Amino acid sequence: MKLLDKQKYENWQVGDTFALKLDNRYLILVLYGTPYATSCEVRCKFRAKITKDKQLPKNQEEIDALEFIKVQYKHFYTRYLPLKSYENYEEGVIRQKDRKFYPDEFNYLYYYLFEVLLLKRSNIYKELIYLGNFDINLPIDDYRSVDGDDKLFLLKKLKDELYKCYNEYNLRKNSIYEKDSIIEIKKNALVRVNAEIVKPTEEELWKIYGHIIKKEKKKKRDTLTKVKFDD
Repeated sequence: MKLLDKQKYENWQVGDTFALKLDNRYLILVLYGTPYATSCEVRCKFRAKITKDKQLPKNQEEIDALEFIKVQYKHFYTRYLPLKSYENYEEGVIRQKDRKFYPDEFNYLYYYLFEVLLLKRSNIYKELIYLGNFDINLPIDDYRSVDGDDKLFLLKKLKDELYKCYNEYNLRKNSIYEKDSIIEIKKNALVRVNAEIVKPTEEELWKIYGHIIKKEKKKKRDTLTKVKFDD
């Protein structure tokens, strides 16, 4: 396939790798999901790397050597959240009991996969430099929520947002690495988990509120006015 054809999202395939130029380095975008289109927009999933200078990587080995960009985080204590709507916390933990997690020294887990929202007609396609199709090694600490809460970027803002993420998480310039923030984030994580653990089941909620719901339904029925139609 000609390189020019890769300026059309319809021709993108999983593993396609693109470069997007920053001022003095490049973002490397690796496609991890087949793009799907709606009436006026396209969504696709990437992971991103960043070069150290203005030199583009020439092969898979050089791409694999580059650093992946972390796009968001969550505390290790909340690793099983969010849960599926029909299960309680214990059931959620059992469902995911074989998963492995790799928190850092602050007990943070990191997302690398993100979703990009772009218009079908956009000049940004012409900015993408196609490097080839590669099976890039994933970071070992790549956290994926089983319920899918991937970070969403607009393609026209992608360069700025990814570079911001790189500075905040890879270079640790975000306030989450400050001592007071670490303590507060841990505290909030415990609160969230405890709230899920003690959350009543649907059966328990029905026992508590069921009679009120029935009473309100009966009251509503009794106040309905029947309309009679003349013959």
